[in-house]
Amino acid sequence: MQSLKTTLADLKARQDDPAISILMPTHRSFPDNKQDPITLKNLVKQTEERLLSQMEKREVWPIMEAINAQVEAHDHSHNLEGMALFAGAGGADIVRLPFEVKERAIIDHNFATRDITRGLFDAVNYFIVVVSREYGRLFQAYNDRLVHEFDRNTDLQGYSFPIKNNSLYSTSGHDRSQAPSEDNLLKEFLNVIDKSLQEIQGKRGSDRLPVVVIGDARNVALFQQLSDRPDDIVGEVTNAADLEADAVALVADAQEAVASHRDASEAADMDQRGQARGANRLLTDLSDIYRAATEGNTERLYVRRGYIQPGVIDAEARTVTISDDAAADGVTDDVVDELIELVQGNGGDVAFLAGDTLGDEAPLALQTRY
Repeated sequence: MQSLKTTLADLKARQDDPAISILMPTHRSFPDNKQDPITLKNLVKQTEERLLSQMEKREVWPIMEAINAQVEAHDHSHNLEGMALFAGAGGADIVRLPFEVKERAIIDHNFATRDITRGLFDAVNYFIVVVSREYGRLFQAYNDRLVHEFDRNTDLQGYSFPIKNNSLYSTSGHDRSQAPSEDNLLKEFLNVIDKSLQEIQGKRGSDRLPVVVIGDARNVALFQQLSDRPDDIVGEVTNAADLEADAVALVADAQEAVASHRDASEAADMDQRGQARGANRLLTDLSDIYRAATEGNTERLYVRRGYIQPGVIDAEARTVTISDDAAADGVTDDVVDELIELVQGNGGDVAFLAGDTLGDEAPLALQTRY
């Protein structure tokens, strides 16, 4: 499963024109997900009609063929909270999203990636590894929602999850007397779990995810000691009622650790923001932020979670004027999204902060490079 960060980078790098983006909310479970294929096909039909009104049929046909192939192959039984279909002359792809999006079909010169950007940065995306004497399990989660449980379909060099410990117990007394201590066998097994986790993390490149470890106190401590990348581990859960529970229940068990990690990350962001202010490298005026972003003088944009601001962007004067009417002529419905894209396009980071964390601080601020 390709990470959303990689998907976002790939979409920004593509040069398709037209660039087609179909977004829609979806449903995880039956019977609600029965309506999802109907909604998708209706949006695809609308898209085809719009393309035919703008382009020659011979240009539309290969694009629609790629879109329809993806639609027919998609399994709606594995839907999450949202879905995006991106298509153009370079092909079509469907992306499952662990957050809701507004239903719409967009034909433009660039893909509509803002929902993914907001969803990606305004959340904690992480792995949960369950460690016990008998087995190891691995999940990917997004805030309080399960994204994926790793299974035998994940092709790994060593052992694919779930990993069963076949060496710790022996029915033969002679074998047991000849074997290393059970502690060594347990350590070997936990090391196998970690090696499989590290292989999956390695496939993500620089986009490694934080890890929450669930198990009894002894196994969690041993796993942390043995891990090749203990710095990835941001939380632990040693009081889960049932390590064999379904993935959704274990994601719920992890939420206190996830909240602690989020709080620590936001505290670090606020500290960095304060240092930037002390060094006179923090801008809060929208026009100042816009000018710095167009010049590439961007290190990190701090955004209050949920903050949206309509405004008028004057590219020539390089100013931003706020507006109370998002539907008025010349008004951009959310200048924050425009600024996020500019900052990211120039290699800057984005940090979303809770309103309680920001307090009376400005809802939008840019840390400049110089």
